[in-house]
Order: sequence, then structure tokens, then C-alpha cells
Amino acid sequence: MIILLSFISLFCSMKSGDIEYNTAVKYSKGEQLKFPDFKLEFKGIRDEKKEFPNGNSLNFRFYDFVVSNDKTQKNVSWSSGTGDIAPQQFEFEGKEYQLELSYSEKLKTKLSESELVIVKK
Repeated sequence: MIILLSFISLFCSMKSGDIEYNTAVKYSKGEQLKFPDFKLEFKGIRDEKKEFPNGNSLNFRFYDFVVSNDKTQKNVSWSSGTGDIAPQQFEFEGKEYQLELSYSEKLKTKLSESELVIVKK
């Protein structure tokens, strides 16, 4: 009974629909995820080819997101670039965050396809 009451109390104390920071969450194109400070929407994947003066080129895959609230909107893109799977730092409304895909440094775990972690700094 005590466990049930504790669970209900915790559930009721969270803002409705808010996803906690430092939590792995599934995302899909066009779906808005509501975090305490903003909404995050996955817009899709794009590929860019970077040409170098020596004639070589590299293909980069970017995962594009929009971070927004009622007043502000910002584009955030994550890429593993040349293979370094690191968090993408971003600032929104004067606060610092990280977007983690593929691997979460915060949770020290591999993330599945379509899973992300937002870390508030």
C-alpha cells in the first residue's frame, strides 16, 4: 500500500506530459516530446557531402530537431560526423543542454535506433 501511495505521489508531482531530463526516450518524425523547458520535435534525417580541396569527400548524416516553446524556436542537428559519437551541445533560453543519440554518456549505455537523451547542464 505504501509503495502504491509513493508511486501515485511521484506521478502526480510531475507536470503532465513532461519527459524528465537524463532519461532515454523514443522519438519519431513529427512527434513533439515535451520536456520541462521546451518541446523537441524530430524533423528528419539529411545527408550532406563535404568536398575537400584535395578532391576527397566525406558523407555526413544529420539528425535534425527543432527545440521550441511559445516564444522561441531553434534548430539543433546531431551527427556522428567522422565517427565520434558525442553529445550535441545546444543553448536554449539561456540554459545549456546536450542531445545524445546512439550512445548516452550520461547514462553510460548504447541507445537504440529512435532513442535519445536530453541532458540539462
